[in-house]
Amino acid sequence: HIYRFQYQLNGGTWYTGEINSKEVVGTNVVVFVNMPSSGAADTVTAVRVYDNNDSLAGSQSVNLKRQSYNTGLLRFTFPLIEATTE
Repeated sequence: HIYRFQYQLNGGTWYTGEINSKEVVGTNVVVFVNMPSSGAADTVTAVRVYDNNDSLAGSQSVNLKRQSYNTGLLRFTFPLIEATTE
């Protein structure tokens, strides 16, 4: 269960992105997350994903430079893995 996405600007503050859509495509879950403009030129330096327990599910360093007028739409693709109970 994917719950929350965050992105880091210029190696500093973390912001929560708005989930636009989640859908199953083949054997993957595809999620689109909106990153509004910060009002200034910036660089998205990292992203992280939280599950429905608000636990960190994963993170990655990135280097996405934007102009002051650019918004961002991040696409995340996760493989579907069948859980087994023991």
